[in-house]
Amino acid sequence: MGKIKIEDLETINATKAKVHFGELLHQTSVEGKTFLISRQDKPISVILGYKKYVELISSGEKKS
Repeated sequence: MGKIKIEDLETINATKAKVHFGELLHQTSVEGKTFLISRQDKPISVILGYKKYVELISSGEKKS
């Protein structure tokens, strides 16, 4: 999998993320999407599925 590039993330504002949280969970866990959450046009968080998270952690451990 490798690195996640910021420009590849779908940006969603925090209010919309709160309203559609269940849908975001589905999209990250089932569809493999990754989201950048913003507040006042500033990035504050990233939501990604567990599989992607494990892949990222594993690839970081291999480099060390």
